[in-house]
Amino acid sequence: MRPEDRRSVGTLAFIHGLVHGTILSLPVFLALAWNREFRLDAAGAGGLAAIAYVGFGAASVPFGRLADRGGETNVLALCVAGIAASAAAVSLSRTLPELAVSLAALGIAAGAYHPTALAFISRHVQEQGRGMGWHGMGGSLGIALEPAAVAGLLALGLPWREVAAAMAVPAILAFAVLAVRPAPVWGSAALPGIRATLRSVATVPFALVLLVYVFAGVAYWGSLTFLPGIVGAGSYALLLALGAAGQVLSGHLSERPHPHRTLFAMSLAAAAVLASLATGVPWILAAGAWGFGFLLFSLEPLQNTLVTGSVPREVRGFAFGMTFLGVFGLGSIGAVMAGAMLAANLPAALFLLLAGSLGMSGVCALASEKSRRGGGS
Repeated sequence: MRPEDRRSVGTLAFIHGLVHGTILSLPVFLALAWNREFRLDAAGAGGLAAIAYVGFGAASVPFGRLADRGGETNVLALCVAGIAASAAAVSLSRTLPELAVSLAALGIAAGAYHPTALAFISRHVQEQGRGMGWHGMGGSLGIALEPAAVAGLLALGLPWREVAAAMAVPAILAFAVLAVRPAPVWGSAALPGIRATLRSVATVPFALVLLVYVFAGVAYWGSLTFLPGIVGAGSYALLLALGAAGQVLSGHLSERPHPHRTLFAMSLAAAAVLASLATGVPWILAAGAWGFGFLLFSLEPLQNTLVTGSVPREVRGFAFGMTFLGVFGLGSIGAVMAGAMLAANLPAALFLLLAGSLGMSGVCALASEKSRRGGGS
């Protein structure tokens, strides 16, 4: 990559790790602290987590629109400042309603990130696929390191409120990084109005892309929200770390012809591994979780190429906002569903259902590309 592209991707990758690491530390807090303190069953835990996830997805659309108007640095600064403030609010929460409101704020602040960063990479980074891959690896490293650190600190006996307050530190550091090395600004004098923007994304190919993200989101949140309690915090941290390698590999694969076919194949492979967890055999649960982590996070760069191929350049912030509304907002149904099924003692049925959802995501990827090449609108 060009030096300026490496600098931009490096900055964004750091913030990407912060955003995902913070959000995916929530299942660790649930498993090791909140379930006990607030007397939550699996259904209640799923509902509490979904509050943050819904905010994460719902905020993506308005912030994506802001990204299309320019000033990405300001949006990113608002994102990390909001995460720092929300982490502090979580640490100060004394009741379940206070915690729920703090988690909603955390999700909304984190939701500013993806449409802004991904639209920037798609517009300005010359080797887009590799940029998405390295950016994804930064996210996966944060996903692995922050939940592992949270689990370790809680295991050492530190109060969970102090650990939650510590999550504000990397967000403050990210704010400083942006102040020193801001990302270049995108601006378009020909930014379409909201009606024209909606017409640009109201196509059959993009509708199918949205289904790719929604089905993947159901599997993503339905599995990751409760895996720390099923396979242990150590295995959970390892499967998240393996996702970093999957992101880089996938970034390179997305530069090759027919990335939608690769996405289809890898979605089916991830679905098959997820289905294997239905056996309940301890060694299969551990090994399957690690393989699933590698494959699940490898899907993201390939999914992003579908967006850039389906919508005009000037509305990609809004389009990415819609996809992340799908994966993090609508997809959060997976966390609620998983909580209800685990509360009913149906873990095997849950893993099979989530595997089917991930398989449907891959099928929609193929259908979207076929529709686009056929001129669907």
